Amino acid sequence: MILCMMAGFASGWFYDVMSLRLVAALEDIGVTELIVGRRRHAFLMDESALTEILQLRGNNVVCYHFGSMTEGTTTPGMWSDVDTLTSDEFVNIIFDWPEWEGGKYNLLMVKHATCSPQHYRLQATQSGLPLALAVPYDEYCVRDTDGRIYISNQELGHILQQDSAESNLPYIHSGPSHSSSESFDSVLAYRCRKLPTECNSWFTRPRPGNWPTPEMLQTARELGCFLVPDGHCDSEFSSLEWRVSPSLIERHLMFSMTSIHIQCYVTIKLLKKDIINPYLNGEGKLTSFHCKTALFFAREQLQPDMWTVDRLFDCVIYCLKLIRDWTIEGHFPHYIMDEVNLFDGKLNSEQRNKLRSILDIIIDTHLAPLAFVEADDLGVRLLHNVYTVAIWDMTPRKAVCQKITGFLSVYCNTYRLLFLGSLVLSDASANHTPDVLCMYLHSLITRRQTFQQLHRHHSEQTICRYDAVNKDCIRKYLYQHLASTAASICLQHGMQIGNRIWSWYSAAIDTDVASTRLKLASMLYCKGELMMAVDVLEDVERRYDNTVQAICGCLTKSPFKIQPRESFVELLYEEDTDVLSSNKVAHCVRFLRQEAFCAPPILHYEMVREVEGDFRHRYPEVFTWLEWAVVDSRPFLHYLKYLTFRSLGLRHRQVQAVHSLLLSAMDIQNLFHSETAMNLIGHCFEMEGIPDLALFAFQTSRDLMPRANAANLHIRRLTGVL
Repeated sequence: MILCMMAGFASGWFYDVMSLRLVAALEDIGVTELIVGRRRHAFLMDESALTEILQLRGNNVVCYHFGSMTEGTTTPGMWSDVDTLTSDEFVNIIFDWPEWEGGKYNLLMVKHATCSPQHYRLQATQSGLPLALAVPYDEYCVRDTDGRIYISNQELGHILQQDSAESNLPYIHSGPSHSSSESFDSVLAYRCRKLPTECNSWFTRPRPGNWPTPEMLQTARELGCFLVPDGHCDSEFSSLEWRVSPSLIERHLMFSMTSIHIQCYVTIKLLKKDIINPYLNGEGKLTSFHCKTALFFAREQLQPDMWTVDRLFDCVIYCLKLIRDWTIEGHFPHYIMDEVNLFDGKLNSEQRNKLRSILDIIIDTHLAPLAFVEADDLGVRLLHNVYTVAIWDMTPRKAVCQKITGFLSVYCNTYRLLFLGSLVLSDASANHTPDVLCMYLHSLITRRQTFQQLHRHHSEQTICRYDAVNKDCIRKYLYQHLASTAASICLQHGMQIGNRIWSWYSAAIDTDVASTRLKLASMLYCKGELMMAVDVLEDVERRYDNTVQAICGCLTKSPFKIQPRESFVELLYEEDTDVLSSNKVAHCVRFLRQEAFCAPPILHYEMVREVEGDFRHRYPEVFTWLEWAVVDSRPFLHYLKYLTFRSLGLRHRQVQAVHSLLLSAMDIQNLFHSETAMNLIGHCFEMEGIPDLALFAFQTSRDLMPRANAANLHIRRLTGVL
């Protein structure tokens, strides 16, 4: 009925009304200025953190997040992945020999006769002189018939594939992307500071819509491009070709889009996902980049007064007509680069005819197929807005926006903690003695204080402003482990803990709500300062209210599947709190082996949890933390209270603490190390003189995580069975 009704109307007032209803439906699923801004903030912060930590480790790289997650052009129902490009800044891409730089790995861009308009070859050069390389130095240097030595685009993929195999991780490859998860696309690339000649005409062609502005074009000219290891699909020499990718320019353009442009783009992508590509039935596909390109051309060609909420239908149809016309012509132009056909490798002639037929249906029926879009219940929401009655049990707009906000906070906090732990401390903690680890951590802090991040263009200030925040986060995290390691050395040798170590604890205290404070309380307990430990623990309990979200960087749970606390997301959404706010998250507590004397003895077993070949069965997602003692903050809080009150002889409070520990272990949704929590419960029962319950707790822990679990050691200890 709705299909016939919508198809029966022409444009005019009907388009105006339906445009407003489509806008309302899109806002219901989180396509709002607020949520778009939060998505951009979260992923740009994540991008900055990853770059900062990799550079701190001595890697001469800059990381970028591209695609819909960073642009804010996605919805929960699209299940978008995270696109990351890592640029090797040690490589200097040159167009001519005067651009050669000493101290860098220089590669000369060569437009070979066999290259398509978007592709180049990279000629190897000598390391100390601006001369062409004369002799290949490895199998990835290929001498061509013209005598030049070119760099193969296969090396980066082979390295990542080998790393995945050595780490026991899956390997997923698509085009230039390599990853170990379907949720991520990772590309290694080289930054080119200048744009190739194929981009020149883009800066001078007429623009009826007065977009991009002259200022935007000037910035775009200075952003340059990337060379990604991806040859042309029809090339005989594709392994020697590198594709030019102006991704930074495209992101710069997307960041200039207003809400109505974003809503137009999201509408086309939803049609692509649920209507167009299913109709193609796997025979070629329309991509998000095709849709984005159509948006760019539409923004450039349409007058600004066309982009209003009551004309959204007109804008969507205009974009679809552009795609249909290009389908008829058999040539889908690149927005920035001349002579590039985006249909190459995606759709052949027969598939384009099929694409044209579905586009004709969508356009001729005035977007009636929108009613059948299932993602995010968009079609149902649109019908709901038409009939003004509830015809579906839909998630309200506020709840959707809260859910998105909660996901962004959990995702970015999780991966920032993962970067901090896995990329910095896993390298340091393996074989260093405590003294050497202290020196290493202190050197990282000193390096961070004097460290100037690799040059970014002034137009990238949206990223640069996050660098200071991440520097502060890194500083606190390093101080946390430095203080705990230094204090452990003092406790091991019966030395006084000096003022300098106390100052390090103070510098790290606001890493999050709980983790540093709990490590301080643990140190005080091990030192015998019980009343001071009680003060710190009670302070943590006051701070750890029901609006605090547990965060773990060990990836025992995918952040894409975590359901944050309702009270936490309500606070973030209602009070417009920063999604990366540290005073509303509680990190898991991590003790390195070098911090053992600051941890309760039961946690020492966690540091040697692998027995009888467990190493061969390590879980790929969590292998980086198996040599640490890691425990969720809330169970550890109550366990420390139990130990402290037991030592003080406060039986009533001791019983309260173990009761709270049991309750916290039942909150599975907010636990990431349930097996460790059960081990702590088992130890409490053991100290209470109830060995049967202790054994049951350890066995429950083992059931949760059969291998690489200290529960196996505890069971052997209690039963005497090896």
